[in-house]
Amino acid sequence: MALLAPSGAWRAANTPVAAHELAATVGRREDYGYVRGVAQQAARLARASGLTREVRAQLLSGAWLSAMGPGATSYEHTLDGPRALRRAGHEPLARVLAWAGAGSQLLMRVGAGPVDREFPVPSADAARVLILLDVALVTTDLGGAPAVPAVVLRGLVGRLGQADPAVGAFVGLVADLAGHPEARALIEAVAPQHASVGR
Repeated sequence: MALLAPSGAWRAANTPVAAHELAATVGRREDYGYVRGVAQQAARLARASGLTREVRAQLLSGAWLSAMGPGATSYEHTLDGPRALRRAGHEPLARVLAWAGAGSQLLMRVGAGPVDREFPVPSADAARVLILLDVALVTTDLGGAPAVPAVVLRGLVGRLGQADPAVGAFVGLVADLAGHPEARALIEAVAPQHASVGR
């Protein structure tokens, strides 16, 4: 499994430099461009949101680690990254990654049960990091370029097929973000040409 790295590699994974190193060396090579794009979107969001240094570091670390999994069809490994972070003592970031993107919805769709059985919902600053990370994920296409969510969705459908659970989970995530005023405003701010969520 791609996330099996020496436990020491995860000790500093709550810092952007170490998280980037993990993404570059442990993650799937073919996903690196996408992960880099998510990290770039996260950096844009951090600047737009005026985050403290500590919260910004958590967001950027989460962005580098968010899409490091072994591939879209290996849903049983969705929580491997959060589990590794937890073992390394990074509980707030582990919770963010467990809930980030469409992962929590995906696990429900494939019958793996709710994420909160193992990882409670993030609170306080970590919840803000989760929103920002979700926005970065839905505004980065599979090649790593900034995109409106509709373009990202078309890419997912093209790669996985319309019936794949990951596609439905992505649609659910975008709908959740569209109902959150701050998230919607952030999508407007970082998506190309200030395109809207529903486009």
